[in-house]
Amino acid sequence: MEPEHKNKTLIRKYLNHNCTPEEMKEVKRLMLVPGTQQVFDELLSESWTGLEAEQNTDQPHLQEKLQQFYQKLEGEEAQRFHQQEEENIVRVIKHRTYLRYAAVLVVIFLGLGTYGILQYKKTPVAEQIAMREVQNPRGQRSRIVLPDSSAVYLGAGSRITFPEQFDANSREIALEGEAFFEVTKDPKKPFIVHTGKVQTRVLGTSFKIDAFKNRPLTVAVATGKVRVDEFINETSKSMAILSPGQKVTYDEGIIKTTSTEIDEISGWKAARLVFHNQSLKEITTELERWYNVKISFDKKGKAKEKISVVLQADVPLNKIMKILAATGHFKYHITSRNVSIN
Repeated sequence: MEPEHKNKTLIRKYLNHNCTPEEMKEVKRLMLVPGTQQVFDELLSESWTGLEAEQNTDQPHLQEKLQQFYQKLEGEEAQRFHQQEEENIVRVIKHRTYLRYAAVLVVIFLGLGTYGILQYKKTPVAEQIAMREVQNPRGQRSRIVLPDSSAVYLGAGSRITFPEQFDANSREIALEGEAFFEVTKDPKKPFIVHTGKVQTRVLGTSFKIDAFKNRPLTVAVATGKVRVDEFINETSKSMAILSPGQKVTYDEGIIKTTSTEIDEISGWKAARLVFHNQSLKEITTELERWYNVKISFDKKGKAKEKISVVLQADVPLNKIMKILAATGHFKYHITSRNVSIN
C-alpha cells in the first residue's frame, strides 16, 4: 500500500472514530509531518455530512435541513471533545469542521440562486433610515426644523433624536430634557414624542414637554389638542387628553392635571421663565442649566424660601441675578461660573 494512500485510510478511520490505540499514536505522529494538514483538508471536503444541494427551495424545508446539520455538527464536536486522547487533534478538526460547514452552505446557497433573485424581486429590501441626534450642552438652546417642517425649540441640557425622513404612517421622535414643539398639521401622520414611559401624540399643535431624569414629567398645551399615554410592559394607559391651557404632571406613577396660562407655555421658547410660589432652590436649579453655572447657598434655610417671579433668561447672568436677589431679598457674589447666595 502506498504511504499516501495508507495515511488517508488511517485518517479516514480517525474521522469515523475507528482507530485502535496503536493507530491513534500513528495519527498523532502524522500531525507533526509537513503536508498532513492538506490531507485532512481533502478528506474533510468529501461529501459525508449528509447535506446536498437542494432542489426544493421551500424556505421551511431548507431551515429544517440546516437545523439537522447544526445538530449533527454539535454532536460530532461533543463526541470529539469527550475523547481525552484526541485532545490536541480536536482543535485542528474543530476548525476544519467549521470550514466544511461553510462549504456546505455555499453549495446550498449556490443552488438557490434563481430562488434568491425571484425573492428579491418580490420582497423590497428594508430601507435603513438614518437617525439624527441634537444635544444641547448646559447654557445653550437651539431651534431645530424637522423633516416635516415642524419646529422644535430645544432647551439647555436637552437632547432630541429623530429620523432624517419620517415614515409613511407616523412622525416619531425621542426627547430627553425640555422642548417646545410647533407641529405641522398632518391628519394622516400623527406626531409622537417618546419620553421614557410616556408617549405624547398630536396631529398638529404647539406644546411644551419637560422630561428631565429624576424630575416629574410635564406636558403643557398652547394650541390644539394633545393625548398623553403611559406605557408599561407594552401596555398603553391613557393619562390625559389636553386642550390649550392645560398641563399634566406625571411623578412616579401619580398623574395630575392642572390649568396654566397659555402665554407662560409659549413664552418659554422666547426664554421667558415663570415661577409660581417655588423655592429659590428650584429656581436656581433652572438657572444653572440655562446659564451653565453652579449656584450655591451659604444658608440652607434660604434655599427653601418660596417666591413668585418672572425672569427673562436671555440677558446676562448678572442682570438676572439682580432681579432674583431683589425679589428674594438676598445678596450674591459671582466668581467665574460660580454664584454664591448669602
